[in-house]
Amino acid sequence: MYAIIDTGNHQEKVEVGSTIEVDFLSDKKTGDPVRFEKVLLVVNEGKPLIGKPLVEKAFVMGKVLEQKKNDKVYAIQFRRRKDSKRIVGHRRKITLISIEEIKDGT
Repeated sequence: MYAIIDTGNHQEKVEVGSTIEVDFLSDKKTGDPVRFEKVLLVVNEGKPLIGKPLVEKAFVMGKVLEQKKNDKVYAIQFRRRKDSKRIVGHRRKITLISIEEIKDGT
């Protein structure tokens, strides 16, 4: 069984026991449960339930494993023949979530 959920304008394919990275959830701490209500698709034993746009009464339960920062991403601004270069970087905050349960609403 797997599902496709919408988290912060990203779509993720999840299965029970998998770990996903989502945008930082500031109201959650390590060990807190997370419930995803926006389920777009659920496939159970090869039978898909497709939402229009969401699958009714379906949800995915998970648990917060860790809150951390991702690896640094660099952006370089370079102007040719001007002896000018600027390097800036940022680290995106993410939340690691372990998927524990998928309910298909039936």
